[in-house]
Amino acid sequence: MERGILATSIFAVASISAPAMAAEYVLDVTAKPEQTSRFEDGREAVDDATPTSSVRILEPRQQTPKQGGFRVYVVNNSGKPFNFGPESITVKMQDGTTIAMLTYQDLLKQEKRREAWQALAVGLAAAGRNMQASQAGYSYGSATYSGNTYGSFGSTPYTANSYGTATYSGYNAGAAFAAQSVANEQNQRDLQAMQLGQAARREDLAQIMKMTTVDPGQAFGGIVQYMIPSTVRSSKAPVPITIEVRTGDEVHTFQATLAKHKG
Repeated sequence: MERGILATSIFAVASISAPAMAAEYVLDVTAKPEQTSRFEDGREAVDDATPTSSVRILEPRQQTPKQGGFRVYVVNNSGKPFNFGPESITVKMQDGTTIAMLTYQDLLKQEKRREAWQALAVGLAAAGRNMQASQAGYSYGSATYSGNTYGSFGSTPYTANSYGTATYSGYNAGAAFAAQSVANEQNQRDLQAMQLGQAARREDLAQIMKMTTVDPGQAFGGIVQYMIPSTVRSSKAPVPITIEVRTGDEVHTFQATLAKHKG
């Protein structure tokens, strides 16, 4: 039972610490003749403008293995407000298949599930270390012995041989205390690392765009994410996609490709 818990704990810690070796994907937006292209901090931004609204798509710094994303900004030059959020964006494949956009609530649910699994893994690792430390003070072993005895009964001499195996056990309180101290320190480090990682992801999550009313003359933007479709994951060549951004009654269309990162 102890070995089973310890093995599970080691696997759980490895699952948290080791990054998954999975492909990453790159989004490349290409400006159409009526659009403009510029660079911001090394990333390409493509602008599409009409008299009533403007949209900018900024390519992401990096992609995740299962989800892609980009920044999008809108300016309301019309005389009436419109609502804008991830629900206002559609990403389509060449055959018309729509790629699922992820809302803030979708991503929050993902993060909560991730945090629950991490807490379980850290707990299992701590249980394994504590159990191992609790056994550190005990020592067990076996030894063999043999001997000869000489003597006499009256005038009759004799020789007696004796041999066998003996077991022994002991407990070293100092060793047990030291092992538990090491286990507690490692458990605390794991817990702190988990909490720091979760806090960082929650901070990133706060940048995800949420549905917002954009009033006339105002600008609004943020990060949107979508699921990488299986067609892209299985393709060796860049896959063309179309990004449609709705600003009130208008639709701004961008051409792009998704491809596996080569590096």
